Amino acid sequence: MRRKYFGEEYVFEFIGQHADRDGLWTGDAETLAAKFNVTKDEAYDALTELCDRDLIQRIGSATYIIMRWRERDEAAEEEEAH
Repeated sequence: MRRKYFGEEYVFEFIGQHADRDGLWTGDAETLAAKFNVTKDEAYDALTELCDRDLIQRIGSATYIIMRWRERDEAAEEEEAH
């Protein structure tokens, strides 16, 4: 099986696409490993790196919240300007 593109940017994008309106994503390293066809350790490392960069924060055993939601933050700023 061919490995899909995998990196922090893709993981963050995936989480953003599957998060709810409040930025909550119910998933974990196992979810990412299955999606991107990587090992669970690789997926865990990507999640850890995103947490270390304060882009996401773990708030449960299989729940993360997006701390810096670029697209939504930019959209909110544009709405406030109008």
